[in-house]
Amino acid sequence: MKGTLCIHELLTTNTRRCINQVIVLFSLNHQFNIVINGKYESVNNDVIIINHNDLFQIKHATKLVELVLPIQQFNTVHQPFFNTYYNFKQLTSTDDIKHHILTMIEQLYNQYEVDDQTISKLIDILNSETKIHLDTLYIPSILSENALLNNITEFIKTHSTYPVTSKEITNVFYISTSYISILFKKYLGINFKHYVASLKIALSLDELMYTQNTIHRISEHVGFNHYSIYTHHFKKYLNITPNMYRKNCNRNNTIPIKLVTADIVNYAPYFKSIEINQPTKYNQINVDLDDLCYDTLTKVPKVFIHIDHITDMIQANINSKMKFSDFAEIYLLLNNLNNLALEKLSLTTVITFLNSVFSNQVHLAVRIETINQFIAIENIILQITNSTLAFDIQSNMDNLLLLFDAKQLSLKDIKRFSSKIRNINTQIKLAITVEGVINQSSSLTLALKQLHNFNFDFNFIDIETSNTRSSLYALHKDFKKEMSYFECYNKLIEISHIPSTKFVYTKLTKNCFKYYESNIPLKLSDLMCHMMAMLTNGCGVGYSLINKNETELAIMNHYCLYEPLIYLYQFINPFIGKRLYMHQNYIVFKDESNIHILLFNALHQHLTTNHSQTFVLKHYDLSRQSVVFIQTLNKEHGLIDYVLPPSFDNTYIERSILQHIEQSSQPKAEIKQLTTLNNSLTFTIAQNELKYIRISPQ
Repeated sequence: MKGTLCIHELLTTNTRRCINQVIVLFSLNHQFNIVINGKYESVNNDVIIINHNDLFQIKHATKLVELVLPIQQFNTVHQPFFNTYYNFKQLTSTDDIKHHILTMIEQLYNQYEVDDQTISKLIDILNSETKIHLDTLYIPSILSENALLNNITEFIKTHSTYPVTSKEITNVFYISTSYISILFKKYLGINFKHYVASLKIALSLDELMYTQNTIHRISEHVGFNHYSIYTHHFKKYLNITPNMYRKNCNRNNTIPIKLVTADIVNYAPYFKSIEINQPTKYNQINVDLDDLCYDTLTKVPKVFIHIDHITDMIQANINSKMKFSDFAEIYLLLNNLNNLALEKLSLTTVITFLNSVFSNQVHLAVRIETINQFIAIENIILQITNSTLAFDIQSNMDNLLLLFDAKQLSLKDIKRFSSKIRNINTQIKLAITVEGVINQSSSLTLALKQLHNFNFDFNFIDIETSNTRSSLYALHKDFKKEMSYFECYNKLIEISHIPSTKFVYTKLTKNCFKYYESNIPLKLSDLMCHMMAMLTNGCGVGYSLINKNETELAIMNHYCLYEPLIYLYQFINPFIGKRLYMHQNYIVFKDESNIHILLFNALHQHLTTNHSQTFVLKHYDLSRQSVVFIQTLNKEHGLIDYVLPPSFDNTYIERSILQHIEQSSQPKAEIKQLTTLNNSLTFTIAQNELKYIRISPQ
């Protein structure tokens, strides 16, 4: 067993399972696309870690550095190695890893032995920053574009010690064996038998390495019907018999690293670009508030809160709890009208409801999916228009938006309905679902032409739905599978030639964030990157009202307590629609009497728990009487998932306890008055932290 180091000038691979290895990859020129466990990753400057038992396919990579380390290199004297995996999204010392690997390449190229300390340092970084401990053996979850396939692989995962067959899958999921083959080949690039067999071989290494069980017994434990079949597959994937593998593991010999690349001269410039010394962990950013150019005009983000059931509004106590003033432009989007019996609602009931919404400076959006729903809504609008008792509502009809669902309604009907509404009241806003228009059009060009012809106020695009993206891949060459959700969304806006302010990202989930990992709360740097995009583009975005599953990005959690999203909107409120200075680490806006500052970590700055970012704010007019107001959002103040993690979602908690938790889980607020004459203020931002500062010179 030995490790290898290689630089691939150009590399694409078929799908395979990583067995008995941990692979570290990065591109010297940042050109690297890979599929890991069914999910496309556009890597760019990141370091990727492929775990033992991961399924991966390199779609395209140039100047790719590959370090392959046998799992014996990872101190597997202790059995828990197989109960762990390395999460590359948590890696903070990216440059350190690159430096250590390139140092090893230079040592081997110059025919020196690799310094053991270099390998140890690299593994120490992986262990300290990215290692995740589990209660069971690591089996990756498949996150492909197909939900059915993901469910099938979860079934295989939970039955991995049994002889799972395609026939059993057909009985459980009511699909044919041929369709199973199509799913695995299309979305994973691997056939069903290969997927199952390679998984079982990977799982068997735990027993081979740490027990004295016979090969026959081990083969039974991982679900092979006969040990000869197990041995056959073992040799296929590892080029060695199980017995010989066990003997090699027991020898405890030093594992050498071999350089496969014969000539590295052409890569010398890239070697020099990697910092020789350890990257600076403690950075200071100096901000001269008097020398900034306040020339960036931010736009007004439109927020759509999805109400899937009217009971959600009641449960969330939305009118009394929601701080609507924190949002510049907010809509409550009613998605389901089926159970409202619209034709039976009295005019008084409708007026009372609309008054309660509009009086809070809130807009109301209604999704229309059927002809009958439109007729009912049209009748309500006509009643309001003709009523002498609805003057306040009549003057606020621009707060109403009708969303025509083109997946359910024909474009011909939508055109007719929109004409009717405009004839009744031109104030009412109109919107359409873009994916429905695409489905009813023969080409993307024709679909976009339809959107231009409708010229509605908003165009909703559900870009996170696999069917939507599949349509875009098929209809336009600029859409590629390795593109992120945001990249697909922005590309559609670009080629449509429709202003970004007229597009709405129908429902944003955690899956669209680059560094999101299941079971780990979304980082503030991810959310701030989203907020910066909202301020810059002024587009619309939809969120869930209540968090009902792990990946939803919501205003409230399962217990209807605020998620950090609402505090972020509070923090950016002073900066909306203003001319300001925007930096990757801070935003500054000056009005007549105050200076507003938002400090945060940039998306690519992965601070460790022991380090922080320092900001020195300089301003000539800081007198002794200057008042400084500070709000801090972090794990201890405002991040509810750390106080009340999702593991409590199925636990009954008394209302009185929830009230105490709600009161304690808010951004920390401080007010200070300067006591000495000084022209600078110093603040620090820790990992996963954000500060809003308002300076009021006296």
